[in-house]
Amino acid sequence: MRDLELISTDSHLEVPPWMWEPYVEAQFRKYCPKVVQLPNGGDAWAIHGRETPVPLGLNFSAGRGWENLRTTGVSYDEGLVGAGDGVQRLREMDEDGVHAELLFPAVSGQRTLDTGGLPPEAYVAIACGYNDWLSQEYTAVDRERLLGLAILPATCVDDQIAELRRVARLPGIRGVVLHSWPNGGLAPVPEQDDRFWQVAVELDMPLTAHVSFGGGAAAEAAAADRAGLFNFAPMTGMLSKTATRGGPVIQLIQHGTLDRFPELRFFFAETQIGWIPEFKEDADENWRRHRYWSDADWPHPPSWYVDRHFHWGFQVDRFGLKVRHDIGIGNIQWSTDFPHVQCDWPHSRKIVEDQFADVPEDEARQILRDNAREYFKLDRPRWT
Repeated sequence: MRDLELISTDSHLEVPPWMWEPYVEAQFRKYCPKVVQLPNGGDAWAIHGRETPVPLGLNFSAGRGWENLRTTGVSYDEGLVGAGDGVQRLREMDEDGVHAELLFPAVSGQRTLDTGGLPPEAYVAIACGYNDWLSQEYTAVDRERLLGLAILPATCVDDQIAELRRVARLPGIRGVVLHSWPNGGLAPVPEQDDRFWQVAVELDMPLTAHVSFGGGAAAEAAAADRAGLFNFAPMTGMLSKTATRGGPVIQLIQHGTLDRFPELRFFFAETQIGWIPEFKEDADENWRRHRYWSDADWPHPPSWYVDRHFHWGFQVDRFGLKVRHDIGIGNIQWSTDFPHVQCDWPHSRKIVEDQFADVPEDEARQILRDNAREYFKLDRPRWT
């Protein structure tokens, strides 16, 4: 275990936006997030169209100790762990005993951009600029260890497809992060979304989401009402149990996406894993009872799709490891969540050794390294 290369499949680039803003087309830089100082001396991101800036807070918890965590009052001037360039990041990874990281964007980034009233062309420019910086500058320090996840503009399906095709050719990009449905909205629109899924399959591009994407049952109910279509929302809620984790999974199943595109795979980061066996059993039981009246007469039960199409990320989940065979050893990926509050930097390796103490070495290796290497295709460059 001490010699095993650990790959974190959920780490974050909580760097100040001024690092990547120069890569955004000049006329749209005014729309980029800006760092502002709060009255208490802490820093926050001011995002276009949002009245309240987003404090740095718990996004910088690494190494502070639980007793010193703060939701505000944190400043980049402190020389924050996790806020530097690629060279600094490699030093921090070495100190933590982590070999490589899949790099999600800052949580104050893509997740908040689309709620700030950005003009669509500005959103596209910011996404392109961030992805270019990620490819050309940050991951270029060491493309074997710093593994970039590109953001997609939540504007429309054409914009998302265009950026998907573009980043597939960029060095250092190992996958894309879904925040909205491919159509740009919070609810699925299969006749639009299918165009995106088809391109993703053709490009063999790894798809990820941080916890979830879309707006769940409520958004689907509203969309169905507007379109005068069958409302799947009750079934989404009934079969998913928790919309923030299982919602898009059930939606992908019930809209037939996974039957039309059997090659599709999804990685949901930071979901934890102990809930998944119960989720599968409960979804199957509800489907058995309600499949006919609800227009959900799918070819297979929900668990069949879950086992074949979805990977799940966790940091510390000792119970989840106990039921790992009920989840599927090949569907579990470990992460640190660095530098967020869920991380244990610089003691990740010690925490790993503790929670994997009763896991056979071959299974531990699969969860801690090999599943990530396979899912994100790390044994071959994405840009060739």
